[in-house]
Amino acid sequence: MSDPHPVASPTKTSPPASGKAPRKLSQAVVIVHGMGEQRPMGTLREFVQAVWSHDPARVPLYARVTDSGGPAGSKINQSWITPDSRTNSHELRRITTPYDVDGRRTDFFELYWADITQGTTRGRLAAWVTNLLWRKPADIPRDARGLYVVTLLAVITVLGAALVLATSALQGYISWTTGMLVTILASFVVWSVDRFGLPYFGDVAAYVRAEAATVEKRALVRDRGLTLLRRLMMDDTYDRIVLVSHSLGSIIAYDLLQILWADFRPRKLEAVRDKARLKAIRAVDSATLNADGSAWPDSLDDLSGFRRDQWELYRQLRARDDVHPLPWKISDFVTLGSPLTHSEFLVTYNLAEFRRGIAERLFSACPPIADTAAGGTVLYQEGRSRSGRPQRAVHHGAVFAATRWTNIFDRGNGWLTGDPISGPMAENFGPGVENIQVELRSSLGRIFTHRLYWSLKATGVEVAAAAGTPPRSHIEVLRDAVDLGRKLEPSQGVSTVFAGK
Repeated sequence: MSDPHPVASPTKTSPPASGKAPRKLSQAVVIVHGMGEQRPMGTLREFVQAVWSHDPARVPLYARVTDSGGPAGSKINQSWITPDSRTNSHELRRITTPYDVDGRRTDFFELYWADITQGTTRGRLAAWVTNLLWRKPADIPRDARGLYVVTLLAVITVLGAALVLATSALQGYISWTTGMLVTILASFVVWSVDRFGLPYFGDVAAYVRAEAATVEKRALVRDRGLTLLRRLMMDDTYDRIVLVSHSLGSIIAYDLLQILWADFRPRKLEAVRDKARLKAIRAVDSATLNADGSAWPDSLDDLSGFRRDQWELYRQLRARDDVHPLPWKISDFVTLGSPLTHSEFLVTYNLAEFRRGIAERLFSACPPIADTAAGGTVLYQEGRSRSGRPQRAVHHGAVFAATRWTNIFDRGNGWLTGDPISGPMAENFGPGVENIQVELRSSLGRIFTHRLYWSLKATGVEVAAAAGTPPRSHIEVLRDAVDLGRKLEPSQGVSTVFAGK
């Protein structure tokens, strides 16, 4: 059922003249913000500035307007902030664009969840930190050792300050000066935990691991995200959705993808009736991974070819009809500064447990794992039609058969240089993820670049450009990942979402 509320439009568009093709369907971009006390639409507005407003190649000249907040005479691409009921919040708005050079409009949404994870207690944060630190040395992956050491030092500092304060108070004969210094130190530690630890890492403690104390908040975050994405998926205005996520938001977005795919995955596929869909699925099958994760290659021989196959399957699945009423419209998953690279440390206890989760389809790999341990297809037979024809379905762990994953990261050389939270995804999630490393700098240099992926004030460059091509800026990398121009979309024809009666 499509959203009952009509999509508002800032301008009125006349029906196309006779003989002209109708306007193309719109696309939606949903940004999931990261940890911290985020303001509603704060991340969204900055993101739209980077991927849309300051990209003159995206719009015809008439859609360029004066930038009221920029230097005199500067121009930006036009956009409007429009009320939209699909977010279920009056604090949020949809940012919509005019028709671009391809004759298509884009709507930008924010999945805002920071209010739900507010109120994490010091005890919950301490329990989560203790869980992280109580590991065997062999279970701490190399790329997470920096995080482990910094966390351990922070805990030692807090416990040391508490011990000094306690012993000094018990002795009763410390000088006034020493007592003041100890009190100041203890107050600073408590203030630091309340000011930085709880607002930022409290979000992680409240969501990242399923425990009795976190289940309720995890469910509320997911319900909000699923409500928005399901409404967009069933809205005939759109034929494509791009899911972009930053930091902790990428773990939330990954969970949403898996839940949605379980509901929207292709089912009731018959050999004669669904030839095009089955052909696209078999093309993706050529890259499937062994279910037990025992023989994952470090890279795919043809990553570009695999991504083309993913796009083609998405194109086949985005159209719905009476037999297949649930379309799959999420073509791309983009992660920025994502802690998913440390999943075997943050989400499970070690790599072996994480790989077991992949084999059991608790987690989805890219490329997807085959339905059998010996490799093969993501299809399985789920029954027969009333006429006796065999019907097949794609298993629930194969979301990345039809959704491309681009991971942009700035690997940290130390806790204060680069982005130590981020990293590549191949070891945990498979070689089908396109990992792109950038080197970011702000006015402070390379100090903690975690929030600079869409910053127009920062400078950044692609670390390893393709042979024969110049390195892209970090903004160009981001724009190419979101791909508003749909590089693989056929130039002929107009998409049709609903073909039923």
